[in-house]
Amino acid sequence: MAGVEAVIHDSAMTWDLQQDCVDCAAYALRELNLTDQNKIAEFIKSEMDSKYGLLWYCVCGHSFGSLVGHEGGDCIYFSIDDIFFLLWRMDKAYESREVDVKELLAAQQRKREAVKVHY
Repeated sequence: MAGVEAVIHDSAMTWDLQQDCVDCAAYALRELNLTDQNKIAEFIKSEMDSKYGLLWYCVCGHSFGSLVGHEGGDCIYFSIDDIFFLLWRMDKAYESREVDVKELLAAQQRKREAVKVHY
């Protein structure tokens, strides 16, 4: 988007995809005048899902830490003004993965019990 200065801090994307991510964020900020960070992230995720397929995720804000797994070339970290954006697409292998919630909770409980430290 013309007139918007974005700083790309890290990227594993093609230039065109980077540009689309920045344009999408700039549009949310400048044209839609969104200020709520959750609404900004929701808009960007929705746009990326509709343009490039599902499993996109977005975090935006002034300060956050992160560690994400992503599809090969689908991750970018950039800023516009004082707002930072992290966009990534989850590995497609997880798209149809079914999880038994009761088994997952039981496994988490077993793990917690296994690491209890007694003083």
